[in-house]
Amino acid sequence: MSSPSIPSPWLAQLSAAEVAFLGRVAVFAEREIAPHAAAWEEQEELPRAAFMKAGKLGLLGMTAPRAHGGQGFGYAAYALAIRELAKYQAAFAIDIAAHNALGSGHLLAAGSPAQHKRVLTRLLKGTWLAAWALTEPEAGSDSGGVQTTGTETRPGRWELNGFKRYITLGRTADVVIVMAVTGQTAEGRKEISAFLVNRSEIIPVRKVPTSGLRASDTAEFKLVNAKAELLGARGTGQATALACLDKGRIGVAAVSLGLARAALDAALHHAVNRRQFGKRLADFQALQFMLADCEVELRAAEALVLQATLLASKGERHTMESSVAKLYASEAASRICNRSLQVHGGYGYTRDIPVERYWRDARLSEIGEGSSEVQRIVISRALLKSTEATLASAR
Repeated sequence: MSSPSIPSPWLAQLSAAEVAFLGRVAVFAEREIAPHAAAWEEQEELPRAAFMKAGKLGLLGMTAPRAHGGQGFGYAAYALAIRELAKYQAAFAIDIAAHNALGSGHLLAAGSPAQHKRVLTRLLKGTWLAAWALTEPEAGSDSGGVQTTGTETRPGRWELNGFKRYITLGRTADVVIVMAVTGQTAEGRKEISAFLVNRSEIIPVRKVPTSGLRASDTAEFKLVNAKAELLGARGTGQATALACLDKGRIGVAAVSLGLARAALDAALHHAVNRRQFGKRLADFQALQFMLADCEVELRAAEALVLQATLLASKGERHTMESSVAKLYASEAASRICNRSLQVHGGYGYTRDIPVERYWRDARLSEIGEGSSEVQRIVISRALLKSTEATLASAR
């Protein structure tokens, strides 16, 4: 039997095992996340015990192959699980998504059998957490702006020096995958490689005080002669990172879906129960239209995310589809959360209910994993390249 929280168009992508898993995720979210979400938000911290429980459930290795200790699920199940968590706390959902797609994902794609055995197994079980460190003051979507350096002090031995900013799980992760410059390519560009760095080699600077997702460990840290282990072939870090970001954008889009659904449900309940001028809010056409727009945008966002998960599960290229889904879902979520706050009036602007938190949390999705503007660059470039190829073949 399918869970009623699963949109019907998604069911064709899900196996019976995945549906059962999503049912367990829903129970976990209701019992282990929802009762503590407000307190974790106020404390601006997520307990390690919550991640350990998530690991036992299988949430930290959802798409990794069973041969490595993962669940072997497709990306539809992955997106729906992240969506379910985000309905209750987006900070927890974004940390789980980053661990899966970026931390474990990069190690799975580029790691050696020895690294898989030593590190990946622990990550998939949830006994270790992984952070993924690309962003710096001068580098984010422009990965070529990386200034952190990697120096080979002797064959096979590397040291890293630099500063990383806005790193999810940056202070609490047991292992960090760090992008660093290791030389210059034949074309004169920066050669960027990926490295495994143990937590003991990281010098924490601070937890960044963010507007939303306050419980998430968004951190800054230094690397000073940090001992590191090359992950994948030298110079392949940037290419692997970009591939990981394609899947990371599915996770951000899924977080957006969860926030939008939670905000819309809250608006619907408030509109039905709240009375003004002798009527329910639900009886005012202006609010009815707002609610209708929310549902239309949410369904459209779900369909776009579904398209990206289908390609990702098949192992096909999905850069365009992930960018389209992330762009639309993130901006739709911000609009839906904003409308929900408006429906709630002054009550929505208070911290007595989570609507203002949804509103703040949703804003990050338009920035993280490549801003909306970057997604538009990715999409337009793909469109123009395809058009130019079509015109060239017709000549």
